[in-house]
Amino acid sequence: MYKKLKKAILLLMLTALLAGCSDKVSADPQPPITGEEIDKPGEVTQPPEITEEERLKQELEKKIAEREELEKQRKSELAEFYVPLVPIGQEQEKRNVEVMALYATGYTAGNSLSKENIDAYGAYIKALADKDAAKAKELLPNAEKANKFERIIGIAVGTEINGVVINVKDDNGLITYESNIEIVQKLNENTPIPIKDVKNMLQVLKDYDIYTIGRIVTFKDKNFAVKSQEHSIQLKTGGTWLDPNSGNIPWINPFDKYVWDYNLSIAKEAALLGFDEIQFDYVRFPDGAKKYNPITEFPGRNGRDKDEAIAEFLEYAKTELEPYNVNIGADVFGIITRTWDDYPEDIGQTWILMGEHVDNMAPMVYPSHYSTGWYNLENPNAHPYLVVKGAMEEAVEKNSSMEKRPVIRPWIQDFNWAGIEYGPDKVRDQIIASKELGITEYMIWNPSNVYNPYAFIPKEAEKSTAYPVDKGELDYREKTPSDAADKYLSGMISSRYSYMYLMTPVADRVKSFDEYTKKHEASNVKLLNYKIQGYEMDPSSKDLATVNLYYKIEVTSGDTKQVIEKDNVKWNAVRESNIWKIKATFDTTAN
Repeated sequence: MYKKLKKAILLLMLTALLAGCSDKVSADPQPPITGEEIDKPGEVTQPPEITEEERLKQELEKKIAEREELEKQRKSELAEFYVPLVPIGQEQEKRNVEVMALYATGYTAGNSLSKENIDAYGAYIKALADKDAAKAKELLPNAEKANKFERIIGIAVGTEINGVVINVKDDNGLITYESNIEIVQKLNENTPIPIKDVKNMLQVLKDYDIYTIGRIVTFKDKNFAVKSQEHSIQLKTGGTWLDPNSGNIPWINPFDKYVWDYNLSIAKEAALLGFDEIQFDYVRFPDGAKKYNPITEFPGRNGRDKDEAIAEFLEYAKTELEPYNVNIGADVFGIITRTWDDYPEDIGQTWILMGEHVDNMAPMVYPSHYSTGWYNLENPNAHPYLVVKGAMEEAVEKNSSMEKRPVIRPWIQDFNWAGIEYGPDKVRDQIIASKELGITEYMIWNPSNVYNPYAFIPKEAEKSTAYPVDKGELDYREKTPSDAADKYLSGMISSRYSYMYLMTPVADRVKSFDEYTKKHEASNVKLLNYKIQGYEMDPSSKDLATVNLYYKIEVTSGDTKQVIEKDNVKWNAVRESNIWKIKATFDTTAN
């Protein structure tokens, strides 16, 4: 009864409340808002309109403010290695140039520069190139006023040369210009600075459209190793190891990240100054590893191989230098075009590991550095064309095994050695050997920085030749599809897995050589014998062929071993990056 009464009272109260609201609405109606009232001035504010110029200015101011905060953070994190980023609005794209460059020390590059002298020498070189003897004779008096560096630039004006490699950190570890980096200033106190005005030097080179490469001698750094011995290669008995092959000087430790950051701070500053490319030279461990390995130790190694450390340094360099839009190159021993997996040199240089992280690989294929027997030559120094040809064939083969292939840009010898004079013809022979294989870039090493311009002026026979040279059915190693199959199978029968890796198309195998090796070591197929019977070219493509062969294999299944022979087997061959590769497949079914 009580609940029913309560509900009735609540219902009456609700009815009264609704009636009151209805009366209030009727008594005080709200008129609708008209368009005229909306448009009355002062009642509704519109956002002020700004010009496109003002909008861009606001965006720029915002970016600058954000950059200032970022630089504060970077300065705190990088500390003594701090180098600012490229200022907003001054960013540039990487330059894509087929580089043909001459080398200059810091002292050569530190010479004063007169455009009048450069132009005079350049005009003289052009007259030589045009075989205008009378004009060359007329221009010679003014041309002779040019200093060593002005002549290098003049050669670039008058020939195919379009680049210059300049020491940024030299072979003693000394910086060649006035640096603003705290740690670099500390380690280069009271050292000579040969390039007094690096910005002016780079601007002059830019005015002549010359590609600039900053050479950094990376881990052979006597200056750093002496002044900061805890970051050098250590003796197990205590103290710093001294390299007998380099005049008993210490090296800094390539496993040490502090050392990495030091070199990369210099690389960043060089890029910020305007160098188009950073070239890491001596990006390796000392040679003579068999003698020093037992007596030295490398803090920070943590079980890594030497070639892992070098590859990781270059990977780190690539990441750190990415904001600076600069190309990266690495100099390597000439023999690295042939050796595999850093064996037997043990200096940390493996082509396929290093090449993945740089824009170009620069093998130092100086004929004077090869001993008797290389490329079947008794005296390689006397045969520059054949040495460079052999080395570049190997480099092309190495490159063909990579997914991301760096540019091959060899260092060419331009200095006399062991009684053999390297004049312009011998220098040009090395350039031609590379061109025949499609390698159009090069750098010239002459320690005196005195260059004969005729080395860079092609003769008529060269001008009339089409490059790269068409080798028909042969690849750039002058091998046939049958040769590719033979190399693959000889590698398999002798457990030389590098041969198999090189001769397998990139898409048909794993990228990691270590994984590839483990896979084949665990294979249940053992090659006992084989015979290559020939090959046939595919009429539809010059880059496809079929190889005919016989093989005898042993197949293991548990505790059972079965010998299987197959004859008249056909394997497909493909020419990949101008190297024949083989698609090897074994039929393991019983005969």
